[in-house]
Amino acid sequence: MASSPTIDAAAKALRRRLVSAAPHILGTEFTGHDLPTHRLLAELSAAVRATGDAATLWLLQTSVAGAMPNREQFLRVRRLLELSRPGAEHHALLEGCAGMAASNERFAESITIVDGGVVADVDFCARHGHNTGIQRVTRETLGRWHRDHDITLVAWTATGRSMRSLIPDETQRVVDWTSERRLEHSVEADEKSSTLVVPWNSTLVLPEVSPHRAWDRLACLAEFSSNRVALIGYDSIPVTGADHVVASEVDRFVRYLSVVKHADLVAAISDSTAEEFSGFAGALHAQGLAGPLVQSVPLPVALASATQPAAAPAAAGVPVVLCVGTQEPRKNQLAVLAASELLWQQGLEFELRFIGGAAMPLTIPFDLEVERLRADGRAVTVERTASDAILESAYRDARFSVFVSLNEGYGLPIGESLAAGTPVVATNYGSMAEIAVGGGCLLVDPRDDLAIAEAMRELLTDDAKLAELRVEARGRTLRTWDEYADHLWTTVNQWEKTP
Repeated sequence: MASSPTIDAAAKALRRRLVSAAPHILGTEFTGHDLPTHRLLAELSAAVRATGDAATLWLLQTSVAGAMPNREQFLRVRRLLELSRPGAEHHALLEGCAGMAASNERFAESITIVDGGVVADVDFCARHGHNTGIQRVTRETLGRWHRDHDITLVAWTATGRSMRSLIPDETQRVVDWTSERRLEHSVEADEKSSTLVVPWNSTLVLPEVSPHRAWDRLACLAEFSSNRVALIGYDSIPVTGADHVVASEVDRFVRYLSVVKHADLVAAISDSTAEEFSGFAGALHAQGLAGPLVQSVPLPVALASATQPAAAPAAAGVPVVLCVGTQEPRKNQLAVLAASELLWQQGLEFELRFIGGAAMPLTIPFDLEVERLRADGRAVTVERTASDAILESAYRDARFSVFVSLNEGYGLPIGESLAAGTPVVATNYGSMAEIAVGGGCLLVDPRDDLAIAEAMRELLTDDAKLAELRVEARGRTLRTWDEYADHLWTTVNQWEKTP
């Protein structure tokens, strides 16, 4: 009986994947590329079993199944291989990979093995136009890396079983993002034009939080493959500040830590964040794990773009107080509203301007309070789809900004405001206080509404103090996005994989 085209395509793809993997498993001197598929598989399986090397088994299993294993799948195959009879290793391997292969929608495809390169997982930024916080860091950094270095950008297949190359539009969404692309989203069907990517002896960089559908496979890759895994550590707020986030975010972050614990490097965005991840790494000793190396690579004090001159004093008229950030309880905008209402009641005139997205449903209390204040005639504006140009202009036009978040990994709006030469009322602890060390800020206890109001009053009424802080902000030695990208590149390329 003749085989079907689908079976023929799958068989040919399996052979191509084995041929691709063979030099990495058997050595570059391997010359048996013309062997029948079953003989090639037998030779590869026997070699992997003989060495007992976890990394080559991970590569062989990935090549046979056309998908990356999770830890349970990897250990099952390893045990089947160890228990197999001499000469029957390939049967054990096929038995262990059968379930993975059967559920792999892209089994009938080849793979591209990236040997010794830098691979960056940019799945979210590739798929979405959303651009706050983590996405801004990812795009500012990867745009520069893509320009200056040889890197491979990857996303994940729809099921999260394999890494894949980016289609052209996704690449542009990462390395050449503009505000006009904010609402864009990649089309799943277009993924068929991408190729499956397998890193080998490479540095896999996770500049954003990878998609949850891939975490168990990423954790397995970090633990067993030959790749080094480096990630940007943004914060541990879902654990340390669980009372400020939805329960599902807590659960997801705890699962994400399974990737972190087997990673080799965490490049933390501030000293405070480095301290948090170092604590987690230390706790892993109880599991017999060394944990990742944690290094502080602070984010810059910079605007997303620097196309305008330094800020000039605000024009005459009602002063504008700016508050940038996603509207959610952790950002503490309700305290800013309360402090502002106190000042309005005392006769001070100013406009309170919020720029940032809405973290639904967490933003509902904020929206209700804004509606109440507007009904009372208070000057409160909220913009949730502002472009970078509007944001930059808002920083420069504001009399000062307020960022009194309860918990941050860094606090980009503080740095952005200072880069525009605009003073900031900021939180007096953690990463936010770190940024303030260079000047231009008034520090307050974010849990004290009266303290926030008093700092705002001072900058609304004391022109001399405001001018002093402006001079400090303009006199800072600013760390740029170019410098951050270079620092991060050096950091992720100067260490070896943890034994």
